[in-house]
Amino acid sequence: MKDRVKIKIESGKGGDGIIAFDQSRKADGGNGGKGGDIYLQGDVNLFDFTKIYQNKEYKAENGQMGMKNKRTGSSGEDLVIHIPLVTKILNEDGSEIVTISKHGDKVRLLKGGTGGLGNFTLRGEGWDGKLTRTKGEEEESKSIVMELNLKADAIFLGYPNAGKSSIINSLTNAKYRVAPYQFTTLEPQLAVMDRHILMDLPGLIEGTHKGKGLGTEFLKHTNYANLLVHCVSLENENLLSTYKSMREEFKKISEYLYSLPELILFTKADIYSNEQLEEVKKSLKKQFKNKEYLVMSVFRAEDVKELATELKKRLGSISDSVIKS
Repeated sequence: MKDRVKIKIESGKGGDGIIAFDQSRKADGGNGGKGGDIYLQGDVNLFDFTKIYQNKEYKAENGQMGMKNKRTGSSGEDLVIHIPLVTKILNEDGSEIVTISKHGDKVRLLKGGTGGLGNFTLRGEGWDGKLTRTKGEEEESKSIVMELNLKADAIFLGYPNAGKSSIINSLTNAKYRVAPYQFTTLEPQLAVMDRHILMDLPGLIEGTHKGKGLGTEFLKHTNYANLLVHCVSLENENLLSTYKSMREEFKKISEYLYSLPELILFTKADIYSNEQLEEVKKSLKKQFKNKEYLVMSVFRAEDVKELATELKKRLGSISDSVIKS
């Protein structure tokens, strides 16, 4: 996944004014056109910098030079670079320029050069003005660094092999790789359930905050989430201890992550028979009596439907509260 990229951007140069005369030898030269600007625009349909990474240099169109008959040259076309949400734009020294966090947000980073003046505009008494024109203003250029913090409505976290990818696959049309070993997911994965974006993050282990396992680099993508779906596999012998240890890891990693509204999801319920599962649910009710949780198997359609309904309800209420505030 490409979540950091450095590119060079350059606006368009202003077109030169020209010296020209009509048949009666009067000044007739037009002004040059303005050079194109460089914009960045947030786009919810992009999830990383893969397309941007393919081309490290971006230039807007130059303005055209002036023409006879007092005509101004055409302005250069602006260049709009579409970027995913949420993207932080930095100077090379690391100082922040702007953060783009909403779809459609558009920011001008570089201004195109102003067109030069032709001899018609500069005309005056005698020949001085008639033989004068100015060149277009030079383009602006700079290198910028873009850092991506993925924006998702709900993030799925837990120990490795807790079934997160399988769950997201069952909720959406995603086809993420699943396998019976740790760290199948090596980078953030996004999928869409109706209008809600779900994110599957690589599994955490105790000590992730110290750099163990896959480390914390990808956890910057949790900064804009609204709901934490904490996945706990029923394969664990001590579910409460497993839950508490991961909650402690959340706290050490990020106060924001720790403070997110949480839905506990006990996964892989299919390892039990119906009778055994009822006993497990009774135990969960005692251990997690003050917590909100669901028990599910991706192989039971009713469980997947119940989870989808709960997610839509929770995410819908969060969206409504944001709008009202």
